[in-house]
Order: sequence, then C-alpha cells, then structure tokens
Amino acid sequence: MQCSWKAVLLLALASIAIQYTAIRTFTAKSFHTCPGLAEAGLEGDCVRKCGVLNLTVAAEACRERSHVAIKTVRVPEVNDLRALVEDPRLNLKVIQLVRDPRGILASRSETFRDTYRLWRLWYGTGRKPYNLDVTQLTTVCEDFSNSVSTGLTRPAWLKGKYMLVRYEDLARNPMKKTEEIYGFLGIPLDSHVARWIQNNTRGDPTLGKHKYGTVRNSAATAEKWRFRLSYDIVAFAQNACQRVLAQLGYKMATSEEELKNPSISLVEERDFRPFS
Repeated sequence: MQCSWKAVLLLALASIAIQYTAIRTFTAKSFHTCPGLAEAGLEGDCVRKCGVLNLTVAAEACRERSHVAIKTVRVPEVNDLRALVEDPRLNLKVIQLVRDPRGILASRSETFRDTYRLWRLWYGTGRKPYNLDVTQLTTVCEDFSNSVSTGLTRPAWLKGKYMLVRYEDLARNPMKKTEEIYGFLGIPLDSHVARWIQNNTRGDPTLGKHKYGTVRNSAATAEKWRFRLSYDIVAFAQNACQRVLAQLGYKMATSEEELKNPSISLVEERDFRPFS
C-alpha cells in the first residue's frame, strides 16, 4: 500500500473536527494494483475490482508522508478552523473550494434524484410545486456566504494559510490552477500529477459515463447546469442567492437566451490569489 498521488483517500478529521465531517472513501488500493483501469482512467471501477480499502494500513502509510490532505465538507465557517490554523504543531493550510450555487442545484438534482424530485418536477412541468423545499438551495447559499466571508476579509491569522478556489476556474484552466495550488502548498508539481490532470480533465465523453468517476471534459462539465435548469428555476436561484453570487463573481443570466448561450460567460474574471 502506498499513499501516492493516485491513492485518493477522503479521511475523517476524527478527534479534531468530527462534528463537521462527512466521510467518503473513493478508492480501494493504490491504483497501480488495478491493471487496465489506470490506462483507461476508470478509477470509479477500482473499488469493485480491488476490494475494500484497509483504513488502518492507509493511515499508517499516510503518516509516513510529509504532507497529508484531508477533505471535509460542511464546515459552517472558515473561522471555525481558527484554533487548528493557529496551532503551530499542525502547519495547517486551508483550500476552500466553491462552486456556482446554480451548478450545485443542477448537479444535486441529477445525482440525488429522489431527494430533489420536486425541483425536477418544476423543470419538467414548468410549474413550481407549492411544497418545494427551497432550503435545499438557500441553505447552500447561506452556508457559502458565511463561510467565504471570513476568508475574503483576510484576517491576520489566515495570512499564508488560506486559498479560495472556484470550481469553474479549476475546470477551465486545470493545469494553471493546479500549479497555483501546489505553489501555495510549497509542493513541487510532479509530472505524474500533471499527466493525470491532462488525462482526466480532457476526457472522452464515453469514459465519463460513471456518475462518481473522475474522467471528464472539465470545462464542458462546468457549464452543463445552464442546459439542465429552466430559466424560471435559474431566476429563482439568482434571487435567493444574490449575495453569494456577487461575493464569488458569478453573473446573473438576464434571459433564457443569455442562459443558453455558451459564448456568454456567467463567471467574472476574478483573481482569487492565496492570502500571503
């Protein structure tokens, strides 16, 4: 077992932030042990082919490495991590990944079809259900806004420790943004990482059929929501999420024609450089 760049492990914060963490483990073993899948880029099939990951072995392997990455979701605010960031024993850096809430709504409606069935009903019928759970959207926007507010104000305790990354910037310019991320972390960008990014962000659509796979045409994927939501739903989302859209540089679609025209960007050019 090796904790390499190919061993994609989403580990719990355990004793330090378990109340905030949702844990999912995506891969089974080092991808080298899945012959044929690496070349095809079908990492989503690795679990079925290679079996269940031994977390104890994985944890031991990762402790031998100089850098450990932890993915955690639903931290209410970056400020909640202050004690960890200021702990000199940890040398913790925070990379906050955000996405256009309209894209999140479209993605969740497709992935969690039953939970978001009323949004799908709205799209299918053109009529907003009276019992639609709007908090499925508004909670995302409020959480985003509260969470990024601390980082965007650049308090002294986050200097050199915080970076905001928009999903859309990463999708459109994966290598450029990855180089920025590695520079922020002070880690050399390995050629294997660069090759993996090239293979998995310019993917053949026939290889991107797996919902939880990693092969995608990333630039095209980032824009798909514009064709999966009706303008009525988008207008509703824009009204509900005005604050966070403005904070993160997402433009309003003012008409159906503008929404469906991919030549019109709905992402402002913003330079969210690391706070250093």
